[in-house]
Amino acid sequence: MNTDRLRIRRKPFNMLTAAERDGWARLLDENSSSRWAFLSPTYAEAVNATVDPVDVLLCWRDDELVGVMPLQRSAGWLGRLGLREPVGRQMTDYFGLLARFEVRLEWQSLLKAAGIPCLYFTHLDESQTVHGLAGDSPRKGLRTHIHSDGGDTYWELLRARKRKVVSEIERRERKLVTEHGSLTFEMQSAAPAQDLELLVALKNAQYLRTGHDGGALLNPANVRLLNRLLESRDPLCLPRLSVLRCGGQLVAGHFGLQCGPLLHYWFPAYDSRLAAYSPGRVLYRHILSKARDYGIACIDHGEGDSVAKRDFANDEHQYLKGLVSANPWGQALGLIQRLRWRFAA
Repeated sequence: MNTDRLRIRRKPFNMLTAAERDGWARLLDENSSSRWAFLSPTYAEAVNATVDPVDVLLCWRDDELVGVMPLQRSAGWLGRLGLREPVGRQMTDYFGLLARFEVRLEWQSLLKAAGIPCLYFTHLDESQTVHGLAGDSPRKGLRTHIHSDGGDTYWELLRARKRKVVSEIERRERKLVTEHGSLTFEMQSAAPAQDLELLVALKNAQYLRTGHDGGALLNPANVRLLNRLLESRDPLCLPRLSVLRCGGQLVAGHFGLQCGPLLHYWFPAYDSRLAAYSPGRVLYRHILSKARDYGIACIDHGEGDSVAKRDFANDEHQYLKGLVSANPWGQALGLIQRLRWRFAA
């Protein structure tokens, strides 16, 4: 099914009907290949309320909603001139078309039908090729599929493959307890507002310490987004704020989103004063151990291939990015964007 057989409409999120939102939620629930919290109506609603207005591309086959793509204007004057990005911009770990399997599109026709001159995207998963959507500049993403018997079983399997890694994490955890007090772990924080504030402070300290002045949580709007998501009760966009305390003090935490059996490992942080004990890895071990109790079968680490991610992962995939246009005006916007990147480098 291509754009010739579809009716495509762009609507502001606030103008969606209850039936359209329900249809969107059904598509997400029924879609095994693109069931990501970042494509949920709950995530889009939170972005719309805290960051910037969200537009939604709706794809109809007769009276049936068969595809959805949430977008928003790029920040700055290029956005005002028509450049769009995925909803949530740099906060978003997945982008694409949430659609029935048989829906096939191509970028130019989709944007033209929706009245969008130009789109810049990252985090387009390779599985989106099934809908005809492609990109370039592939980057690796890593996942951990948890053993059906649970995270403890997976930990022992990991020990067989990476004995040194597992033994070292366990040794550092014992040393942390010996030197700083007993550990307590909460898969879901009992004091979420307070712990999220501490986690954001730790993450922003990490950004500044490592020279990452464009860190996502240095933007107050993105922090408001996390606080809004913290209120969600949607099982397809469920906040998971996990914390590890030592001697009563928070030493590591993670804020992620659970979408059914998938946990997006999104914002981990730890107290740098305790870096020698690898508290982030100790936290991950505890999350892994409790994952099955919370219905988590897979932990998705997002984009990037680091030692910390690879030590735990057992699956990989590709993310793509692109800058696509629908008309000469969009091509001009794309050219300006490329020039900005070139001179900023």
